[in-house]
Amino acid sequence: MSWCSWLVNADEEAYSVIREWLSRDRFIVVKKDVIRHESVAGVRGMLRYVEDYVDGRCLHARIVRSMVPHGLLKSIKLNDSRGHLVTARDVPGENQVGYAVADQPVLAEKKVRFYGEPVALVVSGNGYSAEDLLEKVEVEVEPLPAVYDVFEAMQNRVLVHEEKGSNIAVTAQVRKGDVTVGERESDEVVEKTYVLSPQDHVYMETEAALAIPSIDGVTVISQAQYPHLAQKTVARVLGIPYSKVAIIQPAIGGAFGGKDDMGPIVSAQAALACWKLGKPVYLQYSREESFTSHCKRDPAVIKCRTGASRDGLLKFLDAEVIFDSGAYANRGPYTLWRACVHVSGPYRIPHVNVVGKLVYTNKVYQGSFRGFGNPQAEFAAERQMDELARRLGIDPIEFRLKNLLRPGDLSATSQPMPEDTGIAPLVEKMRNQLHIPKKRRENGYQYGYGFAVAWHGISTSRGVPDWGSATLTVLRDGSVVVSSGIVEFGQGTHTAIKQVVAEVLGIPYEWVKLEGGTSYAPDTGATHGSRGLTLGGSAALVAAGRVRKRVVKVAAEMLEANPDDIEIADGKVFVRGVENKMLDWRDVVAACYSKGVDLTSSGYFFLKKDKFDESRGQGHAYTVYSFSAVLVEVRVDTETGKVEVTNVWPGAACGRIINPGIALGQIHGSVVQSLGYSLTERMVFEEGRLLTASLMDYLIPSAAETPRIHDPVYYEDICPHGPLGAKGLAELALIPIPAAVANAIKDAIGVDVDEIPVVPEKLVKQQRKR
Repeated sequence: MSWCSWLVNADEEAYSVIREWLSRDRFIVVKKDVIRHESVAGVRGMLRYVEDYVDGRCLHARIVRSMVPHGLLKSIKLNDSRGHLVTARDVPGENQVGYAVADQPVLAEKKVRFYGEPVALVVSGNGYSAEDLLEKVEVEVEPLPAVYDVFEAMQNRVLVHEEKGSNIAVTAQVRKGDVTVGERESDEVVEKTYVLSPQDHVYMETEAALAIPSIDGVTVISQAQYPHLAQKTVARVLGIPYSKVAIIQPAIGGAFGGKDDMGPIVSAQAALACWKLGKPVYLQYSREESFTSHCKRDPAVIKCRTGASRDGLLKFLDAEVIFDSGAYANRGPYTLWRACVHVSGPYRIPHVNVVGKLVYTNKVYQGSFRGFGNPQAEFAAERQMDELARRLGIDPIEFRLKNLLRPGDLSATSQPMPEDTGIAPLVEKMRNQLHIPKKRRENGYQYGYGFAVAWHGISTSRGVPDWGSATLTVLRDGSVVVSSGIVEFGQGTHTAIKQVVAEVLGIPYEWVKLEGGTSYAPDTGATHGSRGLTLGGSAALVAAGRVRKRVVKVAAEMLEANPDDIEIADGKVFVRGVENKMLDWRDVVAACYSKGVDLTSSGYFFLKKDKFDESRGQGHAYTVYSFSAVLVEVRVDTETGKVEVTNVWPGAACGRIINPGIALGQIHGSVVQSLGYSLTERMVFEEGRLLTASLMDYLIPSAAETPRIHDPVYYEDICPHGPLGAKGLAELALIPIPAAVANAIKDAIGVDVDEIPVVPEKLVKQQRKR
């Protein structure tokens, strides 16, 4: 069945609108660098973050943290009558904020499982007195033996959750073909182990929420990336219906996935204090509390055996993917599963066996972070590809081109790849456009070059329901208001959705206003997994397309023309090819109102999926995939081992580029964040306690460490499911860079980099051993 037939069967009306606009190749608003509306407000100081809503009526709260990594919680006392103490005993509903597994309390109860776990809240009249109260709290914990290493944890001598009987929280698997057959067909086999450390989001604004009592419920000004999940979590903790919880999105000072997890949790903590005291409560984590107590990128150990024939064709992959969950499962079951699916890379491999394990330890828990389990997987995959190419004596780019997935090829889960699989054309385009220099030595530095690719399944996986929803109203003056649950936190999605709506309606971008990120808006799902534009934008396009048809019908009557001949552009409605037949958009809108034509419409877009066999990890993994590739140049000081990335040449196949400026900004941000992950952002633990819990110790890249980032190479593999053919980019650009850096270091000095972040001292030692 062709994809067109499949779409028709899924939802004829919605998909007919999407198909109509897929064929467009000339645009007025889309593909332009329009001004981001939130950027103007930011420059003018008009954005209001959570703290900007706090006034003199508000109480201030701080979290009380466990100073023990594992123990029985005996008592909590506040030795000061001037403040309030909120504990698990005050929870009127369910003391549970677990996402995938019901294993995480909003405040610790009976037991603590990591250093920094919130056990209580102190509340006072202002922030200074609340901080002083932290010194007046006595927390009695009876220490228990703790476990910090995943391999030790899998022996189950110390259980993080006794009731589960094992520290293996979940497992995952992908089994295709027969690995033993692939081994026999291989002339070269690479077997390596990769170790990847956690990473902190270090968003500019730490976690915060302001909870305000209402007549019969609570309103929370929340940083959540999914307002309706925050609504659900708060209602669960307070034991009240969803309808009595309102979530309002302020401006958000960075998120990167972390506030998808922490937004609902912190909202529930603030709401609990508000519910108990009957007053507005403002809760914000300090920078140290954010470091010790919020989720991190999953630490991982990945063991890979990959084989290829002497002519450069991949034959098998046998991998074990172990993710350190920390104390709670949180999003770990999903990041693990994504890693298991993506560790094959975007390659044709006939025989695949991947086993994944999510393991509890007594450390701060993992969570959502840009790339969502995929940077770890692609690091292993792309290091394997480079090593196989080296051993076979094949150019690393040519080796990849021999094996990259193309439309119709079967992925590791035996899913036929869709027509918009653009990774091979992207790599070919980059190979033809880029001149890759040879490694060299210059002024005491060794220069090297590394290449890597990545693929990324967009949004939710397997058969998990996935949808977008929006409402749109054309007001009497012709301006437009769109309501969407998609949250804006600096990524530019609201701007891109406004461009899509303006393009479909044929009106100036400035006439469109988008209201989003509240629980009053349609439930559009989470703003994560690179789905904000793909799903949220498609829903808005459907709503705009429906309204446009109503406007066109009225305009055709006014112009005495066939509706098929009506065009709308720049706020003018005219008959194609007839210059003297033209109306102003606002006049047509006025006519619609006078005729009783409804200019409000909903747009609902349900992404249908095929079957998936969980027991074998086979079937439909994702409906939409984006792809990226990158070449980097590194400079290595062979005396000190210091590594600098000096040039980056990025590329992406992510459908139609709606806004080139936003796309470029996402790529630049991805480069810098990935370089921190690769080179500088080292999290050091001692018996479960994070020692690098400040920006003096945890080093994020500055402008001085930012390399030259060359103009991106794009291959527009138009997506039949995205608005005007667009797919996700924000996560994608980060994913291959750590592997490219490691490959470049290998090229420069001949040293294998199988752990990140790179430690200069280790590089020096490895060089000396050669």
